[in-house]
Amino acid sequence: MIEFRLLGTLEIFDGLHWKSVETPKIRSVLAVLLAASGRVISMERLVEELWYDGPQRKRDQRNLVQQYVMKLRRQLGDHDHSMLVTKAPGYRLLFEPARLDARRFDTLHAEGQALFGAGSYRQAFTVLGDALSLWRGAALDDVPASPIVRAESERLEEARLAAAEMRIDASHRTGGHAVTLAELRTLRDTNPLREGLWEKEMIALLECGRRADALEVYQRARRTLQEELGLEPGSALRDLQQLILTDD
Repeated sequence: MIEFRLLGTLEIFDGLHWKSVETPKIRSVLAVLLAASGRVISMERLVEELWYDGPQRKRDQRNLVQQYVMKLRRQLGDHDHSMLVTKAPGYRLLFEPARLDARRFDTLHAEGQALFGAGSYRQAFTVLGDALSLWRGAALDDVPASPIVRAESERLEEARLAAAEMRIDASHRTGGHAVTLAELRTLRDTNPLREGLWEKEMIALLECGRRADALEVYQRARRTLQEELGLEPGSALRDLQQLILTDD
C-alpha cells in the first residue's frame, strides 16, 4: 500500500522502502495534489504552480505537466490510473488520509487539543508527543515553494508550533516544568519573537527554583525584542519580571 510523507522531505513508501521523488517538478506535482486532499487540481493551476517564478508558454508547459504526471504514475506503480486520476479539468490524487503523515498529524493534534480542553493533561502530553514525532524536518523541505506548497507548509509549521506549545503547557499543568525545559529553550531559540515562549521559560525556571535564571531570561528576551523589532517586552513579560523581583 502506497504511503506518503511530507513532514520533512517528500517521500513515497512503496510497501518496502521510503523513496524520494525524482525531480523538483515531479515533487511539485505530487505536493500540490497531496495538499489538495483528493480535490481536483486543474491543468491551468498545475502550470501556474510549476512555473510560478518564470515566464509561461502554456502549450509547451501543458505537455510537460502530462509528462510529469505520467512519470509520477510510474513511480507510484499506478498502472491503471486508479490513484492519480485524470478528471476534468485536471487531475486528482486518491488516497486514504491515514496514508499521509500530515493528515495523521492533523488528527493527533486535534485529539490532543480536545484532551487538553477536557483537562486530561497527561493524555494530551502523550498524544501531542505522538503528533510531533511524525516530523522529520521542515514541511515539504525539498519542494519548490509555489503558492499552494508555501501555504500548506506555513499551515503545517504553525500547527507544529501550536502543538509543541500545548504539549509544554500540558506538562506544566501536571508539574512537569523540568521535563520540557530543554525542549522549551529549543522552541524559543527558533521562534525568538514569540513572547509567550520567553514567559513559559521564565515560569518553568521559577517552578524549578531558579529565580536568577528566570530574570536573566527576561533580559535576553528584552535584548532580542529591542534588536529585532525595536520594541520593549509586552505587559505580560514586564509584569512577570516585577512579580519575580518582588518575590510575589
